[in-house]
Amino acid sequence: MRTEEEGRKKEGRKEKGEVTDTYHAVATRERAHWVVAIDGLPEGLVGVTQGRTWSEAQKMAADVVAMLLEVPEESFEVVMRPADEDMANAIITAEKAREEAELANKAASEALAAAARTLTGKATVRDAGSMLGVSHQYIAKLAPKTG
Repeated sequence: MRTEEEGRKKEGRKEKGEVTDTYHAVATRERAHWVVAIDGLPEGLVGVTQGRTWSEAQKMAADVVAMLLEVPEESFEVVMRPADEDMANAIITAEKAREEAELANKAASEALAAAARTLTGKATVRDAGSMLGVSHQYIAKLAPKTG
């Protein structure tokens, strides 16, 4: 009998119902299909599948993990990468750039809200909007009047 943690890469416990396990898979293009090998399964279990498209191969990989471990697909994540190093690196680079952009957007939103609060304490909503290059309606949402 296997334990819950056996052969799995733990990403840390999260709230109930959230993904806690991550399995890594490598996909190789062979003629008209992606052949997928899944790593990190408990000893004695072999996870290999295929799909015609990348999306189908990802779905099949998740199906295989769920079937072999007898767990719901919502309880884990399969991170699939192409075996081709250039392709894998391109994906990783794009994902990192997207993450950085999301962080920069969040910081910009926070800075804009802080600026709106500061400016509306000393200027009109319309002037604050003009100073920040956004509409006065948006400033009113960012820094609503109190009292």
